[in-house]
Amino acid sequence: MPPPVLLGTYTPPALRKGDRVTCLYRDAECVVTSWSDAPIQWPRVRAIGHRGGSGLLVDATLLRAIRTESVNALMHHFGVGHRCVWCWRKAFGITQLGTEGSRRLHAEAIAKGAATLKAKVWTEAERRVKRRLSKGRRPPGPPAAKRWTPAMDARLGTEEDDVLGREFGKTTEAVRVRRAKLGLPSAYDHRKREPWPRPEP
Repeated sequence: MPPPVLLGTYTPPALRKGDRVTCLYRDAECVVTSWSDAPIQWPRVRAIGHRGGSGLLVDATLLRAIRTESVNALMHHFGVGHRCVWCWRKAFGITQLGTEGSRRLHAEAIAKGAATLKAKVWTEAERRVKRRLSKGRRPPGPPAAKRWTPAMDARLGTEEDDVLGREFGKTTEAVRVRRAKLGLPSAYDHRKREPWPRPEP
């Protein structure tokens, strides 16, 4: 597999072991302790007056690489680990796809996956499985138990909503909404509109 391509050119700073320099990542004055043996050899520094090991000097040039290149390119060409790149990006507010290199790598991976699927020769059995799965993701509608039937609609307003809800296996609110949608009065309103029976002589 070929190494990831860099989008820019990065020249190491002209420093020697023992030189003092400011590291943008550590935000402190550091001393050069050694040089890396990565494809792009880079000075390693240790913060003066602080405990801890050494790491690559993040100057303006390396910061440009951090803001431009993909994770894989930084790891390969500068000889650092994934966690180191993650810490750099977190310190400088760079998101997962926040660099041009990462976006290009992501687009290439998507294009490669799409080309692989397009080139695949599907058998008839595989096509049937895909069709069945596709249909399963798009249900035709609510199940029969939840549908309103003409017989149910005809009963709306003849009994109280809660009574019909228990009979239909639906909530009182569902019955009320359906009745209002059809413009039907409630059983209470229906009874109010009926004339009182006249007393017999």
